[in-house]
Amino acid sequence: MMRKGVLLFFLIPFLVSCMSIPNQRPAWIGRPYDGKYPEDKYLLVVGSGSSYQKAVENARINLASVFSSQVEAVTRITTIDSSEGGSFDALFEQGTVSSNVEDLVGSEVVSSFTDEMGQTYVRLAVERQESARFLQTRLAELTKELAKIRSQTSADRLERYRFLLSAYPVAQEAGQIADRIWVLTKEINPDHLGALASELRTLARSISVEVIVNSETDPHFLKAGFEGALQNLGFVQGGGDYALTVTYDSEPILFEASPYAYERYQLSVTLGRNDKVVRSFSLSERIAALHQGDAKTKALQSALNDGIETLIGLLSQ
Repeated sequence: MMRKGVLLFFLIPFLVSCMSIPNQRPAWIGRPYDGKYPEDKYLLVVGSGSSYQKAVENARINLASVFSSQVEAVTRITTIDSSEGGSFDALFEQGTVSSNVEDLVGSEVVSSFTDEMGQTYVRLAVERQESARFLQTRLAELTKELAKIRSQTSADRLERYRFLLSAYPVAQEAGQIADRIWVLTKEINPDHLGALASELRTLARSISVEVIVNSETDPHFLKAGFEGALQNLGFVQGGGDYALTVTYDSEPILFEASPYAYERYQLSVTLGRNDKVVRSFSLSERIAALHQGDAKTKALQSALNDGIETLIGLLSQ
């Protein structure tokens, strides 16, 4: 009877210990890399959440952050600075490695664990070489596309600038993919964005554009705004090769039943050389505010912002 009691005394803690093993946190939560998933072959991150789906979402965000932080540590400055110090990239929406979590190539959940409190952990893995090969294929496609665009020639320097500027989004994507490949394999690819930026900078400095404004409403404001945009694109200011002619007008629009004041603006912009029109467009919009003076001011600002955005869009087509 005593032997049974002694046996039971030792058996109960053993059973309790065995029952608690499934709830022990696995080592990979704190140390993602192990013998099965070594760091030289895999890129690993851990994410947690109140559900499996939340844990996976957070793991993907963490993975994007890894790409972003490592790229930022060795990032290259690829802005085109004009002689006045303006930034070319400031006029374009900049995609970043960290902002895009949907196209992280080859990421998959290789481990998961839910603790006694219901918190779920997942380990997300990217196979370095396989993912890099996929990205290299896309990079090769972009490289061919860039070469095709750059092969277009024109005796007109502004036309040549337009050809190159249309390649800028392609070069941006190529740069982001090259950065991802570097994070995965430390392989350095050609800096297409830097090369294009340098060529655009050099070409822009040989092109002068004069801004001419026809408006009774704050012409100095419009002139300064468009001059700043052209300066950020690298162009030389003043008389010379080309003229950007801006015509602006606005008028109040009355609605008796409305508590708001309205102002409608008309903006026309023409970029040309002598009698040749390179690009032209017209914009019109109704702007609302509580007071007529505010509506008039907002209309002017809106016309400038929309005009600059449209001009850059047309130049890059």
